[in-house]
Amino acid sequence: MFRLSILIAIGLATSALGWIKVPDNYPGRIVGGQDAAPNQFPYQASLRGASMGHFCGGTIINNCYILSAAHCDPYANVTKFVVVGSVFLDDGGDTHDVLRVINHPEYNDDTLAHDINLVRVSPYITYSAAVQPMPIAAHYAESGEGVISGWGALEAGGDSPNHLQFVNTEIISFEECADMLGFNRRNIVLSPNSICIINPEGQGMCQGDSGGPLVHNGGLHGVASWVRMPCGGPNPDVYVRVASYVSWILANAV
Repeated sequence: MFRLSILIAIGLATSALGWIKVPDNYPGRIVGGQDAAPNQFPYQASLRGASMGHFCGGTIINNCYILSAAHCDPYANVTKFVVVGSVFLDDGGDTHDVLRVINHPEYNDDTLAHDINLVRVSPYITYSAAVQPMPIAAHYAESGEGVISGWGALEAGGDSPNHLQFVNTEIISFEECADMLGFNRRNIVLSPNSICIINPEGQGMCQGDSGGPLVHNGGLHGVASWVRMPCGGPNPDVYVRVASYVSWILANAV
C-alpha cells in the first residue's frame, strides 16, 4: 500500500528546560530565514485547523502519514486538514482530510516528553516533484549540517509570512546543548530523545514552526519541539530525536 523509508545515520541529544513550546496556533516564519524555492522542500506539510489556518508544520513520511509534534494537538482534536506541495500558505498544493491524530502514548504536555505524533490523512498522498516523503533517520546524529523549514513567526508575536522559510543549521552534541541551556530546568525536559541545533543569532525556529522537520544527510532527524525565548536568540533550538522513535513510528504509521 505504501512504503516508509528509513535512513541509517548517527547522533546524540540532551536533557533540560525549555521555555516555550514552539507551537500552537501562531503563524509566522522561521526567524531570519530565506524564501524556499518551489519543490525545494517537497516533504514539508502544513497542519491546518477547521478554518484552514496554519498552526504547525509536519513532514511527509509515506503516502498516508505526516510526522509532527504532539504539543500541536495534545487532545488529538484540532488538526482537520493537511496541505502539501506548495511553498505558499494561500496558494497551490494538495489538501488532505485528517482521519486521526496519534499522539505518542507517553506524551506529557507539561514536560513535553515524547513530543511526537502521527497524522493520518485521506486520500492517499500522490507523489510528484512538489510532494515527496522524507526517509526517517534510524541512527543518532551528534553533529553535522542540517536544514530546518517552516512558516513559524519572524519573532515572538510577529506576523505570518505566506512563503515557506528555511535556515541552514548545525547539529550540536548533548554536552554542548546542556552546557548552553544551563540545566536550569523548569517543567520542560531535555533528554536523550532530544536533538539540538545551533544557529547564528537572529535565526531559528519560532511559534508556528512546531512539528516541522530537521533534515540532515537526506534523512529526517528532528521534529520541532521547543525553544528558549527569545526566538532566534543565542540558545539552541530543541527538536524531538526521530531515531528514538523508529519502532513506534513503524508500528503506527500503517
